[in-house]
Amino acid sequence: MGLGKQDGEGRELNAYERVLAEDRRVMREMLRTSTGGAHLGLVVAVVTVALFAAFGGARWALIVGGAVVAWFALVLMVVVLRGRRRWTAARRAYLLTFGWGSWM
Repeated sequence: MGLGKQDGEGRELNAYERVLAEDRRVMREMLRTSTGGAHLGLVVAVVTVALFAAFGGARWALIVGGAVVAWFALVLMVVVLRGRRRWTAARRAYLLTFGWGSWM
């Protein structure tokens, strides 16, 4: 009866689905990050910890630095649990932790 053509990957998208697909594509492009941006995020984090050490003392530097390390470890654990391995997992955790530097 033709109902099989309406379901599945090969079917045409209706206007609503085309708009949603375009919106998703735009959001992926907007939120995309790079290794260079992650390097910048890491530099900003290190400078921030150094400023805390200079003006707030070693105690505050350890607290802030520990929070960054804990966040990286948590992200790495989640990435490994979701199936990534070795350097791929470390790279993905690095991008997720420091990738915000791309937006600076």
